[in-house]
Amino acid sequence: MAAASPLAKLLQFTGVSRPDDPAPTPAQVESNARNLVLEITWFGVFVGTAMNLMPLYVVRLGAPPLLVSAITFGPALVSMFWQLPATRLMARTGHRMRWVIGTLFWHRFFYLLIALIPFFIDRALAPLSVILIIIQAFPLAMANTAFLSMMADAVPPTRVPGVMGLRLAGLGLTSTITTLLAGRVLQWVTFPLNYQIIFLGGWLASMVGLSFVTQLVVPEHPAPARARGSLLSLLPETFRYPGFALFTAAVATLHMAIGITGPLLPIYYARILGATDGQISIVVTTASGMMVVGSLLMRRIVPIIGNERALALAASGYALYPLLVSFSPTIWWVVPCAALGGAFTASIFVTLFANLLDVTPADDRATYIGVYTIFVNAALVAGPLLAGFLGRTPAGLLFGLRLAAAFALAAAVIMLVHWRKQTQRRLAPELSLSAS
Repeated sequence: MAAASPLAKLLQFTGVSRPDDPAPTPAQVESNARNLVLEITWFGVFVGTAMNLMPLYVVRLGAPPLLVSAITFGPALVSMFWQLPATRLMARTGHRMRWVIGTLFWHRFFYLLIALIPFFIDRALAPLSVILIIIQAFPLAMANTAFLSMMADAVPPTRVPGVMGLRLAGLGLTSTITTLLAGRVLQWVTFPLNYQIIFLGGWLASMVGLSFVTQLVVPEHPAPARARGSLLSLLPETFRYPGFALFTAAVATLHMAIGITGPLLPIYYARILGATDGQISIVVTTASGMMVVGSLLMRRIVPIIGNERALALAASGYALYPLLVSFSPTIWWVVPCAALGGAFTASIFVTLFANLLDVTPADDRATYIGVYTIFVNAALVAGPLLAGFLGRTPAGLLFGLRLAAAFALAAAVIMLVHWRKQTQRRLAPELSLSAS
């Protein structure tokens, strides 16, 4: 077979051209598992640099709290309105892996632009950076749905918790190391060149990670009939699927907590505790490092207690993170809180996808994931917007962090109710058989 030309390779790397895959062989399933872990391990460099430090970069540019919060609520707002049309577009056109690769490429491309614009523009950098973050939400919304739907076919459901645990461990390891190194760059190089170097390095690493996505073998599904229905008809139909509505409510409530916490933490560290960039990088590094521990622990815990209870445990543990931070008098008191937060954040994301698979049908999973993502993003709009208003005063900051803890605890309670109903539903056939 002749080698592909450089142009053909470029078109495949950007998702423009790629043949549909057949069903993977057992050897290809193993290769898929390895590539999924390697992909996110390299993506961890991107997380530890561009994604983790973007809010702090905008804070250092002098952005007010509402603009800092827009880094979270802006993309979430885009996703709310774009998610279902994007999902239907992908379902109708097919070629799922083209969408996965192409949208991931363009999502990350905007971070390259953010790194480069200070070379050409020296004014309004904060709002311009936030605008680019919001624009990248269009390909990101499609990437999230396409990637989650693709992962369900890349490896068998029984392998999902194990693969997710290793993915989170790889993510935590590389994001920890790179955040630690980024802290040194922030101290040694003048602003804003220090952030530009960090963002460029993260973007390059994300391109290496994307190369592993291009090696996945994932079969294509025919477009479901639902893709031709009206948008409004999708919501009531999806919420009739067993467990989907309650699970979505639990995860949306949890993301409300995450949405409030995310923008408030860098503001609290920098403006209330007076922490330097180097000190904040230690906090972020600690949280990233503990993600490795949390993800590996959950790989052992999930088979014992089940996906639903594991997620409820993770949500209740996460509630302690913003609560304890709100009582911390110095940045050094925050370090153990960040360790706790990192461990439970990893626990959430190790169990989230497996739970989502349990409450979505295999033949139309992309549609259900799209609806689920809309409600999650609604929480990620409301949470940061609320944080933007609360973050204007020290008292508001403290209240916001404690409110986030309350939302996380409420999510844990809803998840326990969901677990109980799912258990009753599974036992119902057995009880009816024993009664007969």
